[in-house]
Amino acid sequence: MPSTADLVLEDRVHSRVYTDPGLFDQEMDRIFGRTWVYVAHVSELREPGDYKTARIGRHPVIVVRDTGGEIRVLFNRCRHRASVVCRQQTGNANFFRCPFHGWTYRNSGELLGVPGAARYGDDFDKSTLGLLPVPRVDTYRGLVFASLDPEIVELTEYLGTARHYLDTIFFHPAFEHVLELSAGVNRQEYPANWKHALEGGVDGYHAITLHETWFNIREQSPDRTHARLASRDEAVGYSEAHPYGHVLLARWPGETDIAKFRVQYPEYTDRLEREHGAGVFTALLGQFNLMIYPNLHLTLQNLRVITPLSPARTQITMTPTLFADAPPELNAERLREFEEAFATGAFISPDDAEAFVCVQEGAAAVAGDPWLVLTRGLHEEERRTDGVRRGKPSDETPQRGLFREWRRLMTQGEPA
Repeated sequence: MPSTADLVLEDRVHSRVYTDPGLFDQEMDRIFGRTWVYVAHVSELREPGDYKTARIGRHPVIVVRDTGGEIRVLFNRCRHRASVVCRQQTGNANFFRCPFHGWTYRNSGELLGVPGAARYGDDFDKSTLGLLPVPRVDTYRGLVFASLDPEIVELTEYLGTARHYLDTIFFHPAFEHVLELSAGVNRQEYPANWKHALEGGVDGYHAITLHETWFNIREQSPDRTHARLASRDEAVGYSEAHPYGHVLLARWPGETDIAKFRVQYPEYTDRLEREHGAGVFTALLGQFNLMIYPNLHLTLQNLRVITPLSPARTQITMTPTLFADAPPELNAERLREFEEAFATGAFISPDDAEAFVCVQEGAAAVAGDPWLVLTRGLHEEERRTDGVRRGKPSDETPQRGLFREWRRLMTQGEPA
C-alpha cells in the first residue's frame, strides 16, 4: 500500500486520499491544525455581542465581537464537562451558558458564574477556567481567520501571492467596507469527501458537461448578463496555483457586458470609475473563483465555506455577497443569481454535489486502477519565479496545486 507521500504524484492522486478514515484523522490535525482557517466576515459581527459558531477541523468555536469591541475566537467547549456552551449558529449575547450544569461565561471568555461553587472547595479558581481562546486570530480585508498553531506564519505571509486577488480583484478596495453577508445562508451536506468541493469550485473543465441545463436556460434569457459565467474561450482567462495551496479560476468579462452594465447603472458605474478606475468593472463582472486553502471559496457572487464532517460527509455553507452602497436593483440581481445557481434548490450546487458523490463511489472501488489523472495542461503549465503556476482556464493547474499542498502538510515532519 502506498505511503502518504506516495499518494500524490505530479500528475495524479490515489483514490485513498478521498476514502481512508486514517488519512481523514490526519487531515484534521495536519491540515486544519496547521493552517489559517476562515471563520467569519466582519459584517457578521457588527455590534458588540454579535457572534457566530464555526468549526476548525473537529473543534467547534465561537467567533464573537465581545462587549469591548474586540473580535475573539473561543473554543466552544465548557471547561467543566466539555459541553458546547453556544448552540445557535448566530446571535447576539453578553454571556454563554452551558446547558448541562449552568456554568456561565462572558462573551470575552471569562468564567462568570458556577452554580453551587462552594462545593468545589476553597482552592477553586474561576479565573483559570474561562473559555480557551484559539491561539491565533487575524483579519484581512474583512475576512476573519483563526489558527490552532501558535507558531504559524503571519496571515499576510500565508496568503502570499493570492493577496493580489483579495486586494485588487475579488475584494477590490471599493468593496472592502461595503460587503454584506446579510441575506442569510444556505447549508447543504453531501455524502462525499471534502476535497471534492475544493477541486470543484476551481474546475474550469466540467461546467459545459455537468451544468448543460443551466447554460441552456441562460441562453433563453438574453437579458440576464450578470451571472459572470464568462466566455468558455480558453484565451479569455486562466487558472493558477499559488504557494500554501491557494488556487484560482479566472475569466474576465467582455466589453459588451461592461457597456450594458454601464447603461443599467449609470450613476453607480460613474462613481466607481471616478473612485477606483475603469479596472473595477473587471472585478465586478468577471468570474474569479478564488480558493483560500483549506476551507474558503470566494466564488462569483457567493462566499462558500467547506466543513469536513467525516471521510464521506461534508457540509457546504453558501452566503450571497451584497454591496451596501450598490443600487437595490443590483443587489436584487445578485441575490437572484445566487438563488438560481447556488442555493440548495438551484441548478449548479446540486449538480456539483451529485458529481462529488459519483466520484466518491468510484474512488471507493478497490479493483482496477486506483489513480485519478490530473494531467490536463501539465505539458504547457507556466512556472513563475514567485512560485505561482499558471494554465488555461480548463487546465487542472488548480487541482495539482491543491494536492501539492495536501502532500506537503500531510508529510511535514515525517522522514523523507
